[in-house]
Amino acid sequence: MYKILVSDSLPPEILAKYDKTEGVSVINKSGISMDDLKKEIKDYDGLVVRSRTKATADILAAAPNLKVIGRAGAGVDNIDTVEATKRGIIVMNTPGGNTMAATEHTIALLLAGLRNISPANASMLRDEWDRKTYVGHELYQKTIGVVGLGKIGREVAKRLAAFDTKILGYDPIITSEAATQLGIKLVSLDELLEKSDIITIHAPKMKETLNMINAANLKKCKDGVVFVNCARGGIINEQDLLQALNDGKVGMACIDVFSSEPPADFTLAKHPKVLATPHLGASTEEAQVKVADQILDQMIEYFQKNVARHAVNFVSVEEEIQPRIAPFYTLAERMGTIFNQIKDGRLKEISVRYYGTVLDVPVEPISAYLLVGALKTSGDAQNIEIVNPVNALTVARERGISIELAKKDTPLTVHTNAIACDFVTDKGKIHMAGSFVGKNIFHLIEYGDFKLSAELEGQLIIVENDNIPGIIGKIGTTLGEVNINISHMSSGRDGDAKKALNVFAVQGNLPGDLKEKLEKIKGINAVRLANVE
Repeated sequence: MYKILVSDSLPPEILAKYDKTEGVSVINKSGISMDDLKKEIKDYDGLVVRSRTKATADILAAAPNLKVIGRAGAGVDNIDTVEATKRGIIVMNTPGGNTMAATEHTIALLLAGLRNISPANASMLRDEWDRKTYVGHELYQKTIGVVGLGKIGREVAKRLAAFDTKILGYDPIITSEAATQLGIKLVSLDELLEKSDIITIHAPKMKETLNMINAANLKKCKDGVVFVNCARGGIINEQDLLQALNDGKVGMACIDVFSSEPPADFTLAKHPKVLATPHLGASTEEAQVKVADQILDQMIEYFQKNVARHAVNFVSVEEEIQPRIAPFYTLAERMGTIFNQIKDGRLKEISVRYYGTVLDVPVEPISAYLLVGALKTSGDAQNIEIVNPVNALTVARERGISIELAKKDTPLTVHTNAIACDFVTDKGKIHMAGSFVGKNIFHLIEYGDFKLSAELEGQLIIVENDNIPGIIGKIGTTLGEVNINISHMSSGRDGDAKKALNVFAVQGNLPGDLKEKLEKIKGINAVRLANVE
């Protein structure tokens, strides 16, 4: 009998629904203290949390039998997913369970803000009848910028389009074709800022989006622009927003999320041009019931069928296949990582061909790791909206990236265990092939028209140059001048031997201008830097 502990409040009707489940016992201890949870968790196989319970490393260390943590909601920042992964504990969430709630709250805040609903209502409560002070604005024919076109961003855009608005979208992954199908014009962030009357944020919080809306970017906006943030606190720099409100650059802000919650300082929330709510985006009765039902259903399915739906740190592959497939995971992710760092343009298509011992195993999980490398950002690993092996294929397809997977019986050159991949962007195609040649030894064996055997490890400098004498020596001299050591290198020639490719594995801190220095060497055509550590 598997035992699931519910540590945070779930709707009574959902607990009753799963009260008598074959092989699984659901025990409700909502509101349990952290100290008591630490004492009791050792007896449980599953843990269900909302946002109150913190599944810290200490809690996980006290849970030798714990197999699954389920979050009734989307965000898992209250769960130490890194520690859970180390301990083999699956972390599940319920993405999409509160999509409609967050979408409707965004629309509600925006409409209420534009029409001064809150201050006008407050004036009525003071027995005032003041129509002139609270004259509002219409959505009709406004240009609205949607930053982040995930599930919620797309649903918001769909509803705003019904007001006969023009929708601009910014998202670094979605293709322009996919955006067009949604009725959205895909633009750069700068163009969105410059042309939008209203900007609504639906991006994940990560390194790239932290303080994305700051003083510099606010200056690019129209005077009187309206901001809405029902995504994550910290994406808009609160001090810069406050200054822009005071200066009149920003006409209004509708804010549901803050960098610290509750805010340490309520100055922004109290500003007369701000309509603020205490992180209510997912707080509807329907959403609470939906995510509670969904997470218990997912966890019970795992215990009964070994199927892990919406796991944020796990790819379900049969145990006996793991030793054969695991090297391909590493190879694929490293190839994707190289593409991510050298790409020029937005990824539109990806064609992957598999060779060797992988022919009789599922290649979708391997392809997921390839896409993790190709699409990943350097954000917080605990942010569920960052691409991971579980959601990579789905995210890519949702963003309009075409994916073709194939298995090939004939070997690729002399290499029997290999992956060949064509990454097609809106600027061209990058071809790569890689192979694993021994335990933890992975090689790049094709790059464009070149064949070589370069180890995929550490810091790499990829140089395309004319096939003339002296180039490698000049490269070595330049690297030596900035204290960069070459640990090994591999060379390849094109078909007519007029061009060469040299891949250097190097050690040391690469200066920011290294690429420019190398490209100044006569005969060098292109330099690309990658790190696959």
